[in-house]
Amino acid sequence: MLRNEKGFVYPLTFSIIILAVSLLIIHIELYLSEVRFYKETEKSLKQEYYFLSSVKEIERIFLEEDTKISSGELKFSDGNVHYRTSEISNSVYLITFSLSLEDHREITAYGYFDLEEGKMFKWVERN
Repeated sequence: MLRNEKGFVYPLTFSIIILAVSLLIIHIELYLSEVRFYKETEKSLKQEYYFLSSVKEIERIFLEEDTKISSGELKFSDGNVHYRTSEISNSVYLITFSLSLEDHREITAYGYFDLEEGKMFKWVERN
């Protein structure tokens, strides 16, 4: 009975193949989750960059130009930012930013700009 080895190689080979396939599936799943995380991070950073660039451009327009702006659009490579201004007081303006990305998402943000200080003093994002 000790020398009877019939049928021993098949279960051993099958177990090794199952183990190798399981490890391969785990590594593929980790890779795919990293790719998804990278794409989400890229979208988030792009959104932040577009809003920051828009705020800097609006600050520049308010400080350099004497005329009051009411609305406009800033174009970027992967989206557009539409903005509207409304006067709250003599020196404080509410600026509504609406970012439209190429994946058809729209993000809205509000900024409060003070002419006396010459900068944006409050920022609120919706969505």
